[in-house]
Amino acid sequence: MKAMLYADWMNLRRSMKAILIVVAVIAVASLTWENNASFVSFILVMLSLMVPATLMSSDRAYGWDKLSLSLPISRKDVVSSKFVLCLLVNLVTFLLGTAYIASMDIFYGNAMAENMLGLLACEAVGLALTGIDMALILRFGLDRGRYFLIAVVWVPIILLTVVKKHPAFNKLVQAVGGMDSWSVGQLTAFFGGLVIIGAIVYAVCWRIGVGIYRKREL
Repeated sequence: MKAMLYADWMNLRRSMKAILIVVAVIAVASLTWENNASFVSFILVMLSLMVPATLMSSDRAYGWDKLSLSLPISRKDVVSSKFVLCLLVNLVTFLLGTAYIASMDIFYGNAMAENMLGLLACEAVGLALTGIDMALILRFGLDRGRYFLIAVVWVPIILLTVVKKHPAFNKLVQAVGGMDSWSVGQLTAFFGGLVIIGAIVYAVCWRIGVGIYRKREL
């Protein structure tokens, strides 16, 4: 799988310029943001959602998607390589977000614990959505897969907007609001559990992706 991982990395490098420009713009703009550590870290982690589509579009542009099917390479390795690379990018953006939060705590005295908990929530969502994105692209193709991902992200938001006036929603808000009284240990365990759930979703999507790719024909 090392050869596949290297090939995917070389493909991703061609598109890294745009991602690095976004990171640079955020880094420069953040110098004037004293109280937006959680927002910046959220953007950094969510940048990892661009990787699946970037990898697959590069494969299609250079014909590697069809060539890899004809080579004596395990299809499991082809899919695993992409999931490993997406995970590595996700971890790098998470570390960048952590470093940013730490720097904001040092220079501006921001609430580091609160921002780190928010970053853990972003990491959980990022892992889950990245895995779902890759599985959808493998199943439905690059274009339709991206549309399905938009549905996965926006349908819950729209539903939440519709039901927010329902009494049950108010009870849910009160229950979440009760988390303010939780200890740091309880909050850390809760958001850490969310990251574990995100990782499980990612692993399940990897297994689904392998099964889909094994059935793909030339």
